Amino acid sequence: MEPDSNILLTFLESFRATHWGLLGIGLVGLELVTGTTYILWPAIAALVVAVLAFILPLSWELQFILFALLTGILLVVGHLYLRPIMKSGEPSDINDPSRTLQGRRVLAFTDFENGEGRVTLGDTQWKASTDSDDPKIGDALVITSVTGATLIVQPVAKA
Repeated sequence: MEPDSNILLTFLESFRATHWGLLGIGLVGLELVTGTTYILWPAIAALVVAVLAFILPLSWELQFILFALLTGILLVVGHLYLRPIMKSGEPSDINDPSRTLQGRRVLAFTDFENGEGRVTLGDTQWKASTDSDDPKIGDALVITSVTGATLIVQPVAKA
């Protein structure tokens, strides 16, 4: 009677460049769904091993060791150096529409009284307030901030 062969060992020994390539492509697809960047590093490692296994005659043990080392190195480098670069920069205005209004020029629609009045922004009138001299109809103003539904404005600086 022949001894049972180890199924796991047979599976590992059968790993070739094609398998590594498919694993890498599958992990890239999974990364696109999750967007965490943590799956990206094993995907890159699998693709590198696929290329190396295609070019060089690597044993299955060496392929898995190379995959583990590359994954670990890429995870550390990606987390420490690349992830902060990707997350840096100006905050997005996508969820804060009032930030997109700051710096825009508007025209006084009414005379301001006691720092309160109305301005025209595009085709809409907005309630506005200012702490400077009361602007008159048609005066050019600039939005400095937004408080609720009230635009805080200042006169445009003359050059």
